[in-house]
Amino acid sequence: MIAAQFLAAASLLFTSGAFAADTISKGSGFGTYYYDIEQIDACGTTFSAQNQGTVMCSHTGVLPLTEINSNNIVAMNNTELRGDLAQYCGKRVVVTVDGKQSDLPLFIGDGCQRCGSGDSNAKTWNAEGAPGLDFSYSVLNELAGGSGACDAGHIDISWEIVDETLHQFDTN
Repeated sequence: MIAAQFLAAASLLFTSGAFAADTISKGSGFGTYYYDIEQIDACGTTFSAQNQGTVMCSHTGVLPLTEINSNNIVAMNNTELRGDLAQYCGKRVVVTVDGKQSDLPLFIGDGCQRCGSGDSNAKTWNAEGAPGLDFSYSVLNELAGGSGACDAGHIDISWEIVDETLHQFDTN
């Protein structure tokens, strides 16, 4: 009887998130797109040049998006990222859209200029500066429910960066 109660309690703790990774950072704002490894042409543009760009998490060398070869790279506030690459690079990002949490294996790998400028509490889209994250076109389209990435170019999101490493970057 005691063993069954213990197992039930352990199960409840696990499902309630007691063993979840600690939150490093969180916020709300806007999701946009800036690259795509798999779908190079979308929304009337080509991502071939963007895909050759290097990521901020390649501190010790030049590492382009194409070499990482993943659409799951997320760009965050570049000022915050630059302040502590080791804390953020490769960490899991949990994104919520319209109250629904995504289970995509997203991770921090780059910095976003727009995400680090403008009013950090902005509720209105501003292409020059607004809080948020940048994704691949394919991920933003999936987060938008399969449409919307091209229409507005951005969606409302909230996010958590958690202390769980999904991709190993050399940040030393």
